Amino acid sequence: MRSKDTAENARQVKPKESEQIPTAQPSKPKKRHIWRWVAGTVAVLILIPVLYLGYLGFVPGLSSVFGSNKPKDLGVRYTAADYTSYQQKTGSQYLDFANAPPNPNKLGKKIVFGDPKQMDLNLTQSEVTAAINSVGWAWMPIKNAQVRFGDGTVEVSGNVNGAVIPDFVNFIGGVGYSQSDVEKASVWAKRLGNPPIYLKGNATVTDNVLDLRVTEAQVGRFKVSIASAEKVLSTGTINIKNNAVGYFVQSASFQNSQLHFVGTAPTTTYVKH
Repeated sequence: MRSKDTAENARQVKPKESEQIPTAQPSKPKKRHIWRWVAGTVAVLILIPVLYLGYLGFVPGLSSVFGSNKPKDLGVRYTAADYTSYQQKTGSQYLDFANAPPNPNKLGKKIVFGDPKQMDLNLTQSEVTAAINSVGWAWMPIKNAQVRFGDGTVEVSGNVNGAVIPDFVNFIGGVGYSQSDVEKASVWAKRLGNPPIYLKGNATVTDNVLDLRVTEAQVGRFKVSIASAEKVLSTGTINIKNNAVGYFVQSASFQNSQLHFVGTAPTTTYVKH
């Protein structure tokens, strides 16, 4: 009996095809799921560069979220007393260009610089910072400025004033780039919401000869070519010196958080208000 039962159990009757249990087949992804994946990927690819540019300070609004639209804080503070002290030390006054007298040496032109004076003085970083922010010059190329002096070094931070770049560059006589390049820089500075800049370098002047070495230059948080920064600063400084009547620097250097200046400089400057 046991062998018979075993034989019967061994015989298996295959179920009919209609009775077979179908195996589960993987369902095909729906098209809308694919499009959601594609859209999500594209959004991420777009968002990452935008966030990065915002972090660098090149996306107005978003840059303010990162705080990258604010200039680097150099820890230099100033008051109205610092500007008064600057004026007293230098004897400088900044008058409205509309009231400037005609230039007897250049027909159809007005005097910009006048009343040169021999000087031997020390200016603090707070006094220089106060002067940059307080003269009321419409073509001042930097706003929210801070200037810090070290032993042989100078640092400058602030926001670019993009709208006045062409006027400023024309006023000083150029910065080594074409008018077209200057106009493009102005347009981009305005589009980017007047991004912050930061410059650091070593500089001295002896007998009107500038020795400048830029060690760091940034626009937003983007590092600028040292060679380009030196070209702009050197050319601009030389042109200012050549165009400022009565301006001669015997020596200028930075030490003990001060600028030591010996030379002749105009005390009256007519500027556009």
